[in-house]
Amino acid sequence: MKRVFFSFLSALMLFAVQQADAVKYVDAQSLTFLGKMCETTNPYHRVEVDDYPSLNNTEKTLLRDASGLAVVFETNSSSVWVKAQVGVHRTSTGMPRAAAEGFNMYIDVDGEWIWAASRANSSGKNADGTEKMDAPLQLIGNMDKSMKRCIVYLPLFTELKHLEIGVDDSADIRAVDNPFRHKIVIFGSSFTHGSCASAAGMTYPAFLSRQTGLYLCSLGMSGNSKLQKTMAEIMAKSDADAFICDAFSNPTTEIIGERIRPFIETIQAKHPNKPIIFLETIYRESRNFDQNSKKFESERVDYVRNLMKSIVEEYDNVYYVDVTNQTGTDHLTSADGIHPYSWGYKRWADAIQKPITKILKKYGIK
Repeated sequence: MKRVFFSFLSALMLFAVQQADAVKYVDAQSLTFLGKMCETTNPYHRVEVDDYPSLNNTEKTLLRDASGLAVVFETNSSSVWVKAQVGVHRTSTGMPRAAAEGFNMYIDVDGEWIWAASRANSSGKNADGTEKMDAPLQLIGNMDKSMKRCIVYLPLFTELKHLEIGVDDSADIRAVDNPFRHKIVIFGSSFTHGSCASAAGMTYPAFLSRQTGLYLCSLGMSGNSKLQKTMAEIMAKSDADAFICDAFSNPTTEIIGERIRPFIETIQAKHPNKPIIFLETIYRESRNFDQNSKKFESERVDYVRNLMKSIVEEYDNVYYVDVTNQTGTDHLTSADGIHPYSWGYKRWADAIQKPITKILKKYGIK
């Protein structure tokens, strides 16, 4: 009986090894890489932070996050894997690990991007000191072997040092043309960065991009979207066709009043004829019963609305999208009183899609 058991165990171990060996990996950089506003030494950083000495350590950490970056490819594999080397990574209350530290995959079905998988490795270290998050991670298996166009979104609050995509050893995998049009930089707060989204591809910029076919490069700066001149300089160096700014969610009214004009003028010095679209911040559910929060938020919204009436008259090619109730009026979309979860981000994308695309069409961006 023991001999039979050990024979079975040996066969099982051999099968597991064969299964592991049956996956081949390719460098993600050999595929189609999306979401980069500019070139960087580490391709998984969004900005070459050392080029900007005025950035503080928190801003540098945020700009090294892979939020908004993605890999697109075609494959006829029955399974898709990722194998990453991670740097700084973190999550927070209300933030699923699958979003902060994991990968989210969509597949194109007749022109519509359909959710396929969202997974993350365990965090922490193995007994030998290696990172658990660096282990190969199967995103999906048991698919048919037809050719599929896939997007894999990278973690929102994790720095990547290297990334490989794995497929069946017998399968094909290849780069494809960028499926999105034009190039639009979208700068903003933790909302734009994706805090409390359910998965990496469920931020409002990601929803908006898939819904419109527009190529959005996310410059989310969780808690640090404060109209910094340095951020305007970074944006101005890009070859973007347009700029969208979730710029009023973090700063006080004093900071907004002080910085809004230098911010606009810095971008317009390099891009005088390109649209800069500012978004009204969303309703924060913390206002429902907290009187201090209600006062602060309502005063800021009123201040910005009045200010932007003057700004859009003062500057050509500057717009303010003041859609109210972007995440709905049923109070069902908040994860923590500040950030929506993914259904709220979807509603936000839906609410701003029409006014944004209407503005962009004036510039031939459609």
